[in-house]
Amino acid sequence: DQRKAALGVWMARSTDGGVTFSKRYDCLVDSPHGPIQLADGRLLYAGKDLWREPNRVGFCESNDDGQSWRWLAEVTARDGDDHSQYHELHAVEASDGRLVAQIRNHNPNHRGETLQCESTDGGKTWSKPHSIGVWGLPSHLLRLRDGRLLMTYGHRRAPLGNQARLSDDGGRTWSDPLIISGDGVSGDLGYPSTVELSDGTLLTAWYENMAKSPNAVLRQARWELV
Repeated sequence: DQRKAALGVWMARSTDGGVTFSKRYDCLVDSPHGPIQLADGRLLYAGKDLWREPNRVGFCESNDDGQSWRWLAEVTARDGDDHSQYHELHAVEASDGRLVAQIRNHNPNHRGETLQCESTDGGKTWSKPHSIGVWGLPSHLLRLRDGRLLMTYGHRRAPLGNQARLSDDGGRTWSDPLIISGDGVSGDLGYPSTVELSDGTLLTAWYENMAKSPNAVLRQARWELV
């Protein structure tokens, strides 16, 4: 019972730049990359209620800077899919206001490929997930200052490492892969997150199990788009 009570996703807030934090409090969904802030001020958290039946997959919102959360919408599974095989969502707001979310898919149909769904009404309703033809998971989404969308994801087959793709049209299509790292020794790597620095370069961090290390390590790459 004690273990069960501690499982799940917890949040803590800081109002002093991370010097101190509040007591932890429960969050409705589980997803590694956390919530995003929308243009209207809301926080949107795409994820999965992993620890409570019926394991809903979808989107929560907060109107008070993350102090409280409520369910906004659920993802409708594709025909033949089991929604419990959708994992580790992340979302981004495109320049035109559309919301784009990507999903780690473990269903037999397009297994290992990234699925994507979109919303045109602020997250109240979403399209059914569809494959974007990208093998790799899970993805992190970022809107660059020039308006393009960037997805970064772990690539657990040759070349083992992390890759990125760009979209010039709000996530409707994606570029060929850009190799961030390709020197992995196994598939035990990934979960990249990327930020755009003030000089326009990109910083991507991920975990990786290295050849001569008994434990996984954190790696990073600073790179730029040309």
